[in-house]
Amino acid sequence: MASGQCLCGAVRFSLGVEPGFYYRCHCTLCRKQTGVGHNLATLVKARDFRWEAGQGAITSWRKASGYRNDFCSGCGSTVPNALRETPYYWIPLGLLDGELSMECVGDFCTDDAMPWDEQRSERSHRAAPDSLEFLLQELQVSID
Repeated sequence: MASGQCLCGAVRFSLGVEPGFYYRCHCTLCRKQTGVGHNLATLVKARDFRWEAGQGAITSWRKASGYRNDFCSGCGSTVPNALRETPYYWIPLGLLDGELSMECVGDFCTDDAMPWDEQRSERSHRAAPDSLEFLLQELQVSID
């Protein structure tokens, strides 16, 4: 129902669902990962995610805390990754092809936001959620 790719097109993927929700994270790591004030992402169940091409071009960088950034070794675009030890994939919205009708379900880590980054949803959280279950609930994704 949806597809996406990195900047150079080497890494491509498809989704068996059309995501309806996304979130913004304003933490320092997400700002540095994207080069802007926040990241925009969604989660999909692993069964709804499929690599189409380019898995061999993906490089991964991890922090001891568990933060992970996967990116195309050709163009540097951040690409989807399996969300730690869960049955979900994290999807950066900017990679998705075509227009999707999506709703922002919340802003996270607003205490870390830069003063020039003022865009917020009605549901803003000063810090990161205490659990993955909280984020999944905000995204209206049920845990199997």
